[in-house]
Amino acid sequence: MAEDSHIIPLAPPRAYPKSDQWPNLSKPINLHDNNKKKNRKSSKCFVYLLSTIVLLSIVALIFSMIFFRFKSPSFEIGLIEVQNLRFTNSTNSSSFTMTMGAQIIVDNENFGRIKFQDSSMSVFMYDNVTIGFANVNVGGVGARKSKRIGISLQVKANDQLLNHSYNGNLSSDINSRMVKLTSFAELRGKVKVMKIVSKYKTSEMNCTMNLNLTSQAIQDLLCT
Repeated sequence: MAEDSHIIPLAPPRAYPKSDQWPNLSKPINLHDNNKKKNRKSSKCFVYLLSTIVLLSIVALIFSMIFFRFKSPSFEIGLIEVQNLRFTNSTNSSSFTMTMGAQIIVDNENFGRIKFQDSSMSVFMYDNVTIGFANVNVGGVGARKSKRIGISLQVKANDQLLNHSYNGNLSSDINSRMVKLTSFAELRGKVKVMKIVSKYKTSEMNCTMNLNLTSQAIQDLLCT
């Protein structure tokens, strides 16, 4: 039994890895591949940045075309009334006077408020001889809104104003109870968008009409 106590147990067999399982310490680190990866990331960032700039430019262009595209205000005559009409026609004198009331409808299609100034309406006859004039006090019209303005003109035509060379025309018109008239209206204003950009715009309107002396009304109104 004493001999058994001096027996040294054998060590367990050691497992050695195969040759292909050893770490390949001899393989160098390829710095060129790392640089390629960095270059790819930089290229992607540049592409993303360029795409963002292009997209923002397109959005800004569309925004400016919609909101910063200034348009001249459009307007039209909605109604014309004749009041206090008086006319005479004789061998020595031909004349007529009246008060013309008109309603103008102004449309502001801009995305900014427009403030009008130096606006007027004139009435003519016979080669643009002015027989009536009125300033148009429009004031301001809000963005994408319309406004109705009433104006009144004192219209007067006689031989002295039209010169004697027109006496035959005026006398003939009064005899036929139909006087041909033309009118010209002009609106000038300043459009301001977002309190940043502003621009002056002008609109004009030419109209032809007939004054019916019998019915004391305007008819055949045509405006361009």
